[in-house]
Amino acid sequence: FNMHYDRPGPGVSKDAPRKTGFARWFEIVARDIGSFTKANIITSLCFLPVLIIAFLAVIWLAADPNLLIVLLGVVLGSLLGAISGPALCAMEAIFLKALRDEPCFFWHTYKKAFRENFRRGCIVGAIFWFAMLIQLFAFILYLQGAASAVLLGMLFLDVLLITMAMIFLIPQMVLLDLDMIHIFTNSLRLMLGYIPRSLPAALIQIVLFALQAIYAPTILPVFLLIGLWLPLFTGAFLTYKPLDQSFSIEEQFTQRRNQEMDEFMNQQK
Repeated sequence: FNMHYDRPGPGVSKDAPRKTGFARWFEIVARDIGSFTKANIITSLCFLPVLIIAFLAVIWLAADPNLLIVLLGVVLGSLLGAISGPALCAMEAIFLKALRDEPCFFWHTYKKAFRENFRRGCIVGAIFWFAMLIQLFAFILYLQGAASAVLLGMLFLDVLLITMAMIFLIPQMVLLDLDMIHIFTNSLRLMLGYIPRSLPAALIQIVLFALQAIYAPTILPVFLLIGLWLPLFTGAFLTYKPLDQSFSIEEQFTQRRNQEMDEFMNQQK
């Protein structure tokens, strides 16, 4: 050790290509896990109200199948779940900076994305939970009524399609100045046009969230620390390349950064 510690290593070329696959995933996570964990804690607190309502409604519905419980669960869950929309946008902003290898000032980035996407995020959050809670309660009722495999398969397909669309919808809300109709139609085109990426990303998210739901609430600490960022970042990681190819994300941010540097240098002269 004493013979080699002061020798310069090979270093890393400034133009070295990015790692790919699992190596790239682990590189980003190892570097930014602190920001991911902080984002997970804050965002999960925004999710807890709707998750508590859903948990109580499922228990009640299992003991007493009643459409009134379904109605109350869907309405209350959608209202309380609205705040999860801007929180998801804020977390996605952290992911996108990590994927672009941009320095991230956590609190500034999170608060800025939360504030800028608050109104649209609340609408998307309420609609998302309305759709997902209907699927959840229908699943419980179908199981109690000995539903056919076809009905259960249709429910799973609904959840899968919603998840695939959301994977592309949230990043567009954070990155692009588009109206929601164009964002939604873009999401449908992207999820169908890039099925080799959107499908595994959605399946990974569904499996990881389902495992947490099965063991809730005993794994609440896991949910607070990694329960959101692990599935959501993995989905963002798998679908980032199609987004970059479609909207030239990195090219636009590089141009903006160079322009800001030029303006700064001109001010210093």
